[in-house]
Amino acid sequence: MPRYFMELAFDGTPFRGWQRQLAAPTVQEEVEKALRLKLRAPRTTALGCGRTDTGVHASSYFIHFDTAGPIADTDGFTNAMNGLLPPAIAAKRTFPVDAKAHARFSATEREYTYLIHRKKDPFIHDRSYLLRLELDVLAMDAACQAIIGKQDFSCFQRTGSDNRTSICDVRQAHWSATDNGYRFTITADRYLRNMVRAIVGTCIRIGKGQWPAAYMAEVIASGERGKAGKSAPACGLYLSRVQYPFITEPRS
Repeated sequence: MPRYFMELAFDGTPFRGWQRQLAAPTVQEEVEKALRLKLRAPRTTALGCGRTDTGVHASSYFIHFDTAGPIADTDGFTNAMNGLLPPAIAAKRTFPVDAKAHARFSATEREYTYLIHRKKDPFIHDRSYLLRLELDVLAMDAACQAIIGKQDFSCFQRTGSDNRTSICDVRQAHWSATDNGYRFTITADRYLRNMVRAIVGTCIRIGKGQWPAAYMAEVIASGERGKAGKSAPACGLYLSRVQYPFITEPRS
């Protein structure tokens, strides 16, 4: 059966994350519903590049799905999907891949972005975290040096998680100031559940002056979730890039 990748973008506010759940609206449920209608195939399944929690967004999210036959016009297919998907989900492109390509397991790198705004703005409500306090962005950025590298990130893992390993390879992590707040960007091969929001919450405590930048290294060395900061709200978090060895063209 031919296999296709589709790149999506979605506002996570109305959904209980990506993964299908009983009696709860999810992105996967809506995407599969649209695929079944378009393909006229009642058992079509869309497998995503990873989980996103309730309220988390994505500016670039990949899925794969199989079809009974080739799609002759992938641009037309993408447009048709947009006519079937709800306003909070957009299909960006569709393209054929090798039958063994997997949206989750073939990914080599993922990037998340976290947005904070300081002045109330109704146009980014639920799409950025409103935090009016001024933060020490230089201290927050300095703290991120301890995050970079391949190491155990148990301290940022949701309590009760059952990951096979807590080792992640973080390749980039930095903060920058924006016109109305702050932006955090992190890139890694994989993430633990709640990891990015826990890192952001820890950085915010450092930015407020409650902990020194050097405390980040102590948190990681401890391996204890209780040593880290409270998880930042989901509304500011975006999955912003997913890298695959067989996708070389620039992102749309």
